[in-house]
Amino acid sequence: MRELISEKLKTSGYLPPLPDVLLALQKLMNDPDCDVEDARRLISSDPVLSSRIITMANSALFAGGRDLAQNIEDAIVRLGVSAVLELCYTLELPGCIKVPQTFGQTRYWRHSLAVAILSRELGSKVLTDQEELDACYLTGLVHDIGLLAYDYLVPEQFNQFLLTTDFPASDQSLESLEKNFFGMSHAELGSAYLSEWWPVPAIIVEAIRDQNGSGLKMDQAPSLAQLISTANQIANEYDIANSLETGQKISTDESYLDALKMTREEMDELVDWAQVGILAAESVL
Repeated sequence: MRELISEKLKTSGYLPPLPDVLLALQKLMNDPDCDVEDARRLISSDPVLSSRIITMANSALFAGGRDLAQNIEDAIVRLGVSAVLELCYTLELPGCIKVPQTFGQTRYWRHSLAVAILSRELGSKVLTDQEELDACYLTGLVHDIGLLAYDYLVPEQFNQFLLTTDFPASDQSLESLEKNFFGMSHAELGSAYLSEWWPVPAIIVEAIRDQNGSGLKMDQAPSLAQLISTANQIANEYDIANSLETGQKISTDESYLDALKMTREEMDELVDWAQVGILAAESVL
C-alpha cells in the first residue's frame, strides 16, 4: 500500500492544485522585494475574495473593533502581507479541497482552524525564530492535510479503512492504525504531499512530518513541530477534534502549561477566544 501511495503521489492530476491566487501570493511572499501594492493589486483582482478578507480582518480573530479596514489596502497595512496570506489560505482551502463525508466538512475545518489559531497564539509566547513564527498559522491549518490526501490517492482503500476501523474502541493511536493499514501515517503523507505539490516553506513540510512527536516541554528548546503537537492536543482536550480520535487512553499531561508559563484558567480563556475566531471564520466560509 505504501508503494502504491508513493507512486500515485508523484503522478500529476491526482491531487487538487492550490488556487491561482494562493500560488501567486506565496510567490510574492518568497520575494524579498514584494510590497503592499503588489499584494493589493493581486488580491483586488478577485472582488469576492477581497470582500471576505476585509470582513475577516475586522473580526475578533484579528482584533477587529478598532481602525476598521475599509478596503483591501487597509487590511494589508493593518495586518501585514503575511497575515493576509494566512487569511487567503483560510478562505480558499475549504473550497478547493474535498473533505470526505465521514469527517464532516465543518468538523474537519473547525479542528484545523483551532490548531492554526492556537499555534499562532502559543507560538508568540515561546518561539523566537521569525521563520517559525511566520509559519505557525499555516502549519496548524494544514497539519491534517494527509488525511485528505489518502482520500484523493487511494479513495477505495481509505473508505475501507474508515468503515472497518472502530476508532473509539481502539487502544492504539491513529498513527499506529494508519501505519498498520497504509504503511505510513497521515503526517508522513501530508508532508510528502506538501513537498511535492505546494510551494510552502520547507519548515512547514518538516513540522507536518514530525508533529506526532512530543509536545512542548519545560526547559527544552521549543520547535514548530512540538508547538503543532501541543496545539493539536489542546484542541482535542477541549473537544475541537476531528472525527478520527481513537479510544487510546493516555494520561493527561499538562506539562505544556509549565512550558507556556500559563495557568489552566488562562488556557481556558485562550481556547474560548479561539472559538470566537472559528465562528468568525465560519461566518464567511
